[in-house]
Amino acid sequence: MAAKRQLDYSRAAGDDLELIKRYIEADNPKAAVHVLEYITAAADGLLDFPMTGKPWRRAGSRKLVLTKYPYSIIYRVEPSKVVVLTVAHQSRKHAGRGK
Repeated sequence: MAAKRQLDYSRAAGDDLELIKRYIEADNPKAAVHVLEYITAAADGLLDFPMTGKPWRRAGSRKLVLTKYPYSIIYRVEPSKVVVLTVAHQSRKHAGRGK
């Protein structure tokens, strides 16, 4: 039985999640919790379906566009893990700084 992949967040992705939380929390703390739960659940889903996102700009990276909230997860699939590189608002011009 193959070992299950692990999910890692880059420092940039962790910072992104914190900024998203603070921004939404200023107006609606409950909504901030819901949005972060949605984003992290989508990232967790990449462990079972790592090829869900489309190939992205940087070789080896992929982009998962979320539907319920306007965010995208930029990530890289490695043999033993999925690394979330950045979480970006879809209106951000260059959502892919996690290099």
